[in-house]
Amino acid sequence: MDKFEELKADLEKLMREAYECGSHMDDGLDNEDEFNNEFRGFVVACVLKIWSANLLYSPDYAAALKALTGKDYTIEQIVTAMNCCAVSKRALAVPRFFDLFIAFDRDNNDDVTTMVLGDLNELLVSAAMINGDFTVGEAAALTEIMDTLVSEARQVGVDAEYDNELQSRVTGIETNSYLKNDMLRTALRGSTNHSDPAPPAEGPESSKDSSGPDRPTIDLRRNPDKEITRDKNGNIIIPMILHFEGLNKNEDGTQNADGPDKPAGTVTEPDGENTLSGLLEELDSLVGLEKVKKDVHSLMNFLRVAKVREKRGMKVATVSYHLVFTGNPGTGKTTVARLVAKLYYQMGILPKGQLVETDRSALVAGYLGQTALKTQKVIQDAMGGVLFIDEAYALASDDQDSYGKEAIETLLKAMEDHRDELVVIAAGYTELMHKFIESNPGLSSRFNKYFEFPDYTGEEMLAIFERFCQKNGYRLDPGASSKLGNILEEMFMTRDEHFGNARTVRNLFERAINAQADRLATVEDISDEELELITAEDIEAASGGEDK
Repeated sequence: MDKFEELKADLEKLMREAYECGSHMDDGLDNEDEFNNEFRGFVVACVLKIWSANLLYSPDYAAALKALTGKDYTIEQIVTAMNCCAVSKRALAVPRFFDLFIAFDRDNNDDVTTMVLGDLNELLVSAAMINGDFTVGEAAALTEIMDTLVSEARQVGVDAEYDNELQSRVTGIETNSYLKNDMLRTALRGSTNHSDPAPPAEGPESSKDSSGPDRPTIDLRRNPDKEITRDKNGNIIIPMILHFEGLNKNEDGTQNADGPDKPAGTVTEPDGENTLSGLLEELDSLVGLEKVKKDVHSLMNFLRVAKVREKRGMKVATVSYHLVFTGNPGTGKTTVARLVAKLYYQMGILPKGQLVETDRSALVAGYLGQTALKTQKVIQDAMGGVLFIDEAYALASDDQDSYGKEAIETLLKAMEDHRDELVVIAAGYTELMHKFIESNPGLSSRFNKYFEFPDYTGEEMLAIFERFCQKNGYRLDPGASSKLGNILEEMFMTRDEHFGNARTVRNLFERAINAQADRLATVEDISDEELELITAEDIEAASGGEDK
């Protein structure tokens, strides 16, 4: 059994024993899968925080995470997560199951907490040593984690403990186990197998422990203008500036979409047959949205002129292509975002032009560091195209939400590092989106173009309904059209912040064709005309259940 299989076996053994200890508790650990997911998530968060103490990357980290989670992670995902965990002010949240163990020991004078702490400590030491060293920095990070858990127990009178004599187990830094400089940049571009042994280190390095001021430096971009910065203890702060052109791509350069744990969200690929004029015609054919159409045309005009200036060797102003779409649900934000992604592709702004739709649930995880992993997965899927974040304000709805902040910081970093490969469109309710952008200087500096999507009027919603009919082989008779127009106008006049716009129209259309089917079900000889026609009776039946 190799070291990665041993690590996996140790985790599974610890989870099994911990669950058995907690399964008979009054508060109940009655769902083993749920318990294992929480326990595994906490362990991974601890491991990332311990690894982050060295601010270096070992190829063994990817294999170790694969053993712990069963999932594949790229270098960029792991390093970004480690970078988030390295922030000292971000402490790991004490998991719910640990509080259950503490409460049980307090009420029953038992030592379940100490047992779990002891085994967890050994598991984390093994994870820290996965690349052959256990540095002073890693030992300090592990001690901080364990002391936090012990303190939680002692606050309620449980005398928990663990083997804190870690100093005797500390080794010097195994410099050859880490990727550095050109080797790391090569791996980031996808030409190095993550499981291969690390090649000999190159560049400035020291055999001293990573906690000292001679810690090896890594400048992934080899930026000669970037000054080396140090923390208050004199330790060099390594810039986590990453570029992963080529990662997760097939030999022909196409994106590999078959990998495990594909990020949640819908991916819309660009149609190679679309032309710039055809896309603009498609935009103009949408119902309503006159101001939005004007704004998109204006943006494309600017890009056209900028391309001409560039070809003639003239200066071109640096602009941000990231956008904010504001408005209520169902106002066409996603539809326009798909068109913008294709337009950016046609204008040469983006190399691929696909649209990836996502939201908070696909970006945020439950433990420190894991949000960065999830967010990076979504970013990688969107690389070369547009990342569309619906209800983006949910990432900053609470000042105490460190995980939402972690997702935002990861997004901001990607937007900065991949200016030519990634565009982000953030969408949501108007007032909430303005507060969201203003909540972070990084957001306000990158998002300076706002497209406002107004609610559809009654007349516009009627046109949308008629398009649903045309697309699906139906038509309204005059009485149905008149009745429907009155209903939609009333909906518009009495709308509130929850008004669904085109979504409401779509739901009404689906109910109308169901009502038509109910009406025709008893007719023996149905003509084609009857199968196509939606009547006022159908509209009346469909509108009876509509929320206004």
